[in-house]
Formats: sequence, C-alpha cells, structure tokens
Amino acid sequence: MLDGWGGVNPVGSSPRLAASAYWSGWDIARGLALSDDGSGGYVLDGFGGLHPVGSAPGVNPGAYWSGWDIARGVALAPPPPGKGPGGYVLDGWGGLHNFGSAPAVQSSGYWPHWDIARGLALLADGSGGYVLDGWGGLHQFGGAPTVAVSGYWPGWDIARGVALLPGADPKSPSGYVVDGWGGLHPFGGAPTVAASAYWAGWDIARAAVSWTAASAASPHRC
Repeated sequence: MLDGWGGVNPVGSSPRLAASAYWSGWDIARGLALSDDGSGGYVLDGFGGLHPVGSAPGVNPGAYWSGWDIARGVALAPPPPGKGPGGYVLDGWGGLHNFGSAPAVQSSGYWPHWDIARGLALLADGSGGYVLDGWGGLHQFGGAPTVAVSGYWPGWDIARGVALLPGADPKSPSGYVVDGWGGLHPFGGAPTVAASAYWAGWDIARAAVSWTAASAASPHRC
C-alpha cells in the first residue's frame, strides 16, 4: 500500500521494497504499480513523475503536469515481446495517458474539469481495466466486465485506489478498493485481508497493488 509521502507499505507477507523517492511531510504520492512478480515498479507523483521501486528501470512518463497536482493513478501493461515496460497514467478527470511500450486506450469514465478519478487497474491480459472514482465506483473500459463493489461512499471523496488479483480470469476479475484511511474492501470474491497500515481519520492512503510470487505457497498477495 502506498501512502501520500511515497512510503511503500507491505501488506500480509509481501516483502518490503526500496523506493527511489520519498517526500516526508508532503502528500504528493498518488499511485503505485508493480510487476507481476512484485520485484519492482513505480510510484507516481501528483505531477505525473514516475519513480522506480525495487528492480524497475527508469521510464519517461507519457504525460507530465509541472506544478499541477492532477495525476491520480498508474498501472503497468503486459509488455509486447522484446519491449520494455509500459503502462498508463490516470489524470484526475479520468484521462488515460500511455507511456513506454503501452498502446493508447480510452476510458469509459471521464469527468472534464472535475478532479474525481482516483485509481486505475488493468486486467492481467491487458485487454481492459477499471477507473476508480472518489466515491468508490468502478468504471470499466476495453474488455473488462462490470463488477459490484463492496465499498461505496456516495458524495464522499474517500476512495483512493483499486487493485486486481493477478492470475484471475479476465472475465471474472476480483480485487480490492482502498479507502483514504487504508481500509481494503474486496470485490468479485476476493478474500478479506487486514492491512498492515491503517490511519483512522487520516486521509493518507493513496494506492494498493496486488501481485503474485510464483514460488509462494499462496497465489495471492496484496
């Protein structure tokens, strides 16, 4: 789980990863994406900068808004054969901006001039995904099916991130919505898990990522 200062906090049996950026006291981290094996990924800052975590190489962001805190989420796409990492940055209006080897896509949720988009997740095969709004609604795009969420707060901008369990059938995805206090809300049949970091009354949680370690006894880590 990502906090607003850039801390990457392990949940369950996930290992701790070294981050290349940390902003103590400054709530500017906005998104987290990890590779399928959890060995590395990127922290997204509010301006659109991408900062490597673990073993991930540096990448150029697809969009950057210097001085404007409008970037809201990041997700990695399955790379084409022989290509490097790529993915998408979500802006606060719901726009999706590709970077690296990822092709352009269009979201089904877009709210011009309303900063309400909060999180982004892709299906394991890259065929589609979900944009999370601040109330907890999930808006599918591409080939992603509709899902029912277990956490929804109409009129309260408190949803902060969405994570899909890897390895699941893209036709029946499951995962978690994270709220601003660090609570994890399962959907699609995902098991209930307890977060290792929870900040009751403090809106500081910013994202969650689920990954799979091939050698682990259990296939799911969040």
